[in-house]
Amino acid sequence: MPEGDTLRRAAEALTPVLEGRIVTDLWFRKLRGYRPRVGDRIHRVEAVGKYLLIEFDRRLVLHTHLGMSGTWRATTLDRPPPRDPRLRVMIETDRGRALCFSAPEIATHITGIGSSPVDDLGPDLSDDDADLAEVLRRSRAASGDRTLAELLLDQRVAAGVGNVFKSEALHIAGLHPFLTVDDLTDADLEHLWTVAHRQLVANRGRPYRSTTRPGERGRTHVYGRHRLGCRRCDNAIEYSPAGDLTERSTYWCPTCQPERDRRRPDVQA
Repeated sequence: MPEGDTLRRAAEALTPVLEGRIVTDLWFRKLRGYRPRVGDRIHRVEAVGKYLLIEFDRRLVLHTHLGMSGTWRATTLDRPPPRDPRLRVMIETDRGRALCFSAPEIATHITGIGSSPVDDLGPDLSDDDADLAEVLRRSRAASGDRTLAELLLDQRVAAGVGNVFKSEALHIAGLHPFLTVDDLTDADLEHLWTVAHRQLVANRGRPYRSTTRPGERGRTHVYGRHRLGCRRCDNAIEYSPAGDLTERSTYWCPTCQPERDRRRPDVQA
């Protein structure tokens, strides 16, 4: 499931193949917007939140959102492009090919005119120096009755967190996913975002995603572990399916993340 860490790894893999190189061949399926051309130079490859951005000549930027199952990969030129119905983008240079599979959003925009999908994103938590003070400000500016599970997935508050890191960060922070923003103190919120930031940064350079400590069994604390024992207390992990309490599925431990009243002292009745 692509999240901010996945996009960072994809950008690192594509940069040697694309950045600074001339396009020798390209192919798109279901592209929205202006089409890059053979002969264009690729100026930059960048990951921002859950978007991968490839900038061509004329300030034309290809942006892709990988959704639930999309992938980018770099391949060599010694074999032909795969004949795969999931293939959506093929960009070739003298250094290799960049291939995108199964991405639901493939479009271009002109940089600098306010049409980029990343213009309204919050600070990218995959960055070392992500502005957590700004994330906290945006959290408070959001509706106070939003649940924490909803808040963490709002890319306008902070970019990069997806469904896995949502459940995992809440577990590490000891917060029930269906508490609301107004239930938490600023210290609670800051700690939650700090945990999410730390998890995303730690996973940028890994070939697999893990939120557990080295040597621990398994790679997640709660995500995907419905009815299995919590790694902290051994109580059964609970699960809310997508479309039930929130748009996306959520996992939590009822013991380590109790549904207690965490309301801020200044808003108590």
